[in-house]
Amino acid sequence: MEAGLFGLLSEGSVEEYRAIVHATRHTRPLLAWDEKWGGPVSVHADGSVLAIRLLPGQRQALR
Repeated sequence: MEAGLFGLLSEGSVEEYRAIVHATRHTRPLLAWDEKWGGPVSVHADGSVLAIRLLPGQRQALR
C-alpha cells in the first residue's frame, strides 16, 4: 500500500482515504504480483486490498 494512503488509515482519516482511492481508482493496478510481498496483491475500486502469500515454512508443509 502506498505510504501516504496507509498514513491516512493509521490516523483514522478513512473518508479522506476513500476519496483519494476512489478518485485514483483508474490509475491503480487491479491485480499484480508483488515481488517484495511474495504474492498476488489485488486493489479494488473501493480501496479494499487483498494480499496473499505463504508464510515462512509453509512450502514444506504443502509437500
